[in-house]
Amino acid sequence: MKMGIKEFREKISEIALGDRPVVLTHHGKRVGQYIPDAIRQPTVTDPKAWLDEREAFGRKWRAATPDWREKLRAIGTPEEEIAELEADDRC
Repeated sequence: MKMGIKEFREKISEIALGDRPVVLTHHGKRVGQYIPDAIRQPTVTDPKAWLDEREAFGRKWRAATPDWREKLRAIGTPEEEIAELEADDRC
């Protein structure tokens, strides 16, 4: 979800109880993000298993989202990170 700082301030009580990350913008430019603790904390305690789970989720999301590059660019993801993800998909 993407929203401006003023809207975020107005809705913080419901956002804090939610389970969706929020990209914060100021005059249309990304300035930060809020990730609720409900989704921030990994459910797996083994670091290797957690990393494997995270990578599998990323591959699944990219496969299900044909315009994933544009979505990442829209939230201000650097081109270097997008290029790394494209390289991962080719492996």
